[in-house]
Amino acid sequence: MAVKAPSLRTRMAATALVVSTLTATLLVAGVAFLLSQSNNQSVQSRLEARVSAASATVMGGPDGIHVIERRSPLLDQNVWIFDSHGTLVDGSLSQSTLERTVRGLGSSSSQQGVTIEDVSYLAQPVRRQGTWIATVVAAEDHDPYERAERNSLWLSAGLGAATVLIATAAAWMAATRSLRRVQAMSDLADDWRENDVGSRFDPGPGGDEIAHLGRTLDQMLDRIVDALSAERRLTDEIAHELRTPLSVVLAEVELARRSASGVQREGLDNLHAAALRMRESIDTMLWVARAHAARDARVTVGQVRTELDLPPTAYDDVVLAAPASPLVAAIRPLLENSERHGAGEPRLEVTREGRTVVIAVVDDGPGVAPGDVEAVFDPGHTTGGDGAGLGLPLARRMVRAVGGDLVARPGPGGRFEVRVPGR
Repeated sequence: MAVKAPSLRTRMAATALVVSTLTATLLVAGVAFLLSQSNNQSVQSRLEARVSAASATVMGGPDGIHVIERRSPLLDQNVWIFDSHGTLVDGSLSQSTLERTVRGLGSSSSQQGVTIEDVSYLAQPVRRQGTWIATVVAAEDHDPYERAERNSLWLSAGLGAATVLIATAAAWMAATRSLRRVQAMSDLADDWRENDVGSRFDPGPGGDEIAHLGRTLDQMLDRIVDALSAERRLTDEIAHELRTPLSVVLAEVELARRSASGVQREGLDNLHAAALRMRESIDTMLWVARAHAARDARVTVGQVRTELDLPPTAYDDVVLAAPASPLVAAIRPLLENSERHGAGEPRLEVTREGRTVVIAVVDDGPGVAPGDVEAVFDPGHTTGGDGAGLGLPLARRMVRAVGGDLVARPGPGGRFEVRVPGR
């Protein structure tokens, strides 16, 4: 079974969803990277500032080093001063987890920096007159920075998700608003097909792409109407030209039949029947040519049934948006086909499908093969040796000329449906 393609509105919203999601993901990832780099720089800058401030307070003398002034409480946090022998001179190592690392860095005569378990350490030697007299060690915990980074990432992710939802909803609403106009145009065109093929969208000058589409469709409809009008005029003129000599032929044949007998009479009868069928075909051509002018006519199902001399139906009062004559002329060959191919009398079934009235001619014959449901309407197609294969094509054309359609349903059992707009 064929999978139904998603609507244009769905595809537009899905495109907005994908694009906005990718954009938001890249932005969040970029923010995370920048925050990480910024936090690392902040930790390093803070360590350097604390080490430099503590180094400025260290003085050397004959009796060793000493701190000449008390540093601020902020700088005192996690700052240690060691002499050149690795002895702690200032600061407290109450945390055993820090002691080994801090003491190792405190004996260093060169600047070193390490990060262990989310704690960064920086050791900077203190030199006076080129002599190494002490080492200052500072530590900075990354946890406050990481908490701020996580909070920022959650906030960025939330804003990104909100942006995705808003962008998708905005695309859906914009597509709905634009396609609502297209749907309105489609509904109008469908209504015109059944009621008024001379109407136009007439969007006026300027406007957006949809207005341009409306103007283009109006121009196309004008060309179609002109072509159909020319075809109807040609059909009408040809039919008129044929009716005159055909009337002469019928009159002469009728006159000859009165005095003929035997084989001659039989031949004239066949000629007369063929001429009558030709006249019916010409009348059909005239109805097709003039059907557009009769589109405003209305008829009930009961009137059509009466014309065909068929039993009443439950839908006799239903009004059809079509004149009676082309419908009767289209249904009659269907009844004749049913009588020819079915074993019993054909039946007329009337149902409603929304605004459409379905008049079905049903029989108990073999019906139409599934592969022939369209081929039976091709000119020249026949199911037997009789006929020229013009009845069904002309019948379909007549129904379509008044805004309906004629379709065949596959057997067993013949079923032809005349589908006409109802009122």
